[in-house]
Amino acid sequence: MTAPGGLDRRAVTAFCRKWAMLPRGGRVLCAVSGGRDSMALLHLLKSLAEEEGFTLLAAHFNHQLRPTARRDEDFVRGWCAENHIPLTVGRGDVAEFARESGRSLEDAARELRYRFLAETADTLGADRIATAHHRQDNAETVLLHLLRGTGLRGLTGIQPVRGKIVRPLLETDRREIEAYVQANGIPYVEDETNADPAYTRNRLRLEIMPLLEEVSPGCTARLSTAAEVLRGEEEHLARETAVLLPPPGEALAWPVLLAQDEAIRRRLVRAMARRTGVELSARQTEAVLALGPGGVLDLPGDVLASRGGGGLTFRRRRGPLPPLVLETGEQTWGPWTVRVGGPPGPGESVSLAAERALGPLTIACWDGRGRLNVGNGSRTIKRLFADRGIPVEERLERPALYLGDRPVAVFGVAVDHDLQPQPGEAVVAVTLERKNR
Repeated sequence: MTAPGGLDRRAVTAFCRKWAMLPRGGRVLCAVSGGRDSMALLHLLKSLAEEEGFTLLAAHFNHQLRPTARRDEDFVRGWCAENHIPLTVGRGDVAEFARESGRSLEDAARELRYRFLAETADTLGADRIATAHHRQDNAETVLLHLLRGTGLRGLTGIQPVRGKIVRPLLETDRREIEAYVQANGIPYVEDETNADPAYTRNRLRLEIMPLLEEVSPGCTARLSTAAEVLRGEEEHLARETAVLLPPPGEALAWPVLLAQDEAIRRRLVRAMARRTGVELSARQTEAVLALGPGGVLDLPGDVLASRGGGGLTFRRRRGPLPPLVLETGEQTWGPWTVRVGGPPGPGESVSLAAERALGPLTIACWDGRGRLNVGNGSRTIKRLFADRGIPVEERLERPALYLGDRPVAVFGVAVDHDLQPQPGEAVVAVTLERKNR
């Protein structure tokens, strides 16, 4: 059945059922800004709630960026109250968050808004979070990704379902929404910043897309359709990639990686990184693929990509512990209990010649530099790690002892020959034992 104004209610319902957007017996949280699109979605979901058997809730986030922001909040409060829809309101200082995080206002607003929606859904036990993205939004997103540089995944546009987030109007044209709002007398408020071409998406919507439609009528719908087609191909490639992925925590064998064609190779690298919460750019992906044996690459989020004997691994590096000046007795250093003096106890121990270990002795995570005298000459600590087969991803977390800036021992690797005790010499033992073992 076509609702007044041309919005095909049956088509929207079928789309929602196809993607399981409105679970029977579940709770759907509708994100409502107060604008035309979100009010149309809220009105439509209210009419579908009984028919589809779900409970409708609403959420509004006040970004506190405009003088009219409180007006929008009050409007949504009033409409939801009149229509007996439970509403949760959140507020955030987007401008301050943007300054602190170094993000644009658009990115900061999106981050805080989705964080609020996720937290609200968890608090209320909502199964889905519905947003009002429509066909034009999808086409604009595809074009934006293309302009910024993207792979296949970016060309798939806005996903109908992403976790709890669902988009019931994604295949609905903006003109249908406008007609639906008008025909049903649905009130809404205008966000004046939507007319500001200073925002990239606004300029695309207000200037570029109309021009493209003039040059190639129907291009908006075709872009959205293309995204849907590419989404199917992306899903197929994702399944192919998943078959080759090792279990979480295990390395991806380098020969297995190299045996794939370039497209699958890049996808495998990105999928491995995604497990640690990192989305790799095209440049970062190529940098990982260019790693030589023993190579390590620092990535955002304190993640290390490393190519060791076992293959390619991604792991989140624990932040280096602060150096600790050692004193005789027992001290705590991160997850370790450190004992100085007395005979070596349980755990890993290093023994130094007491008379030659002069000056303050410090324990710290190895800093990636230094050499040790191993009796037949001086060798880099990096080389000593390699000789002992210690994975590269573990090396920067390995405890080491320093006299001043000079490394004199690395636990489980070597002790500098100049500090090794000779028979009859007094010994100072430093023992590391992990707590709670």
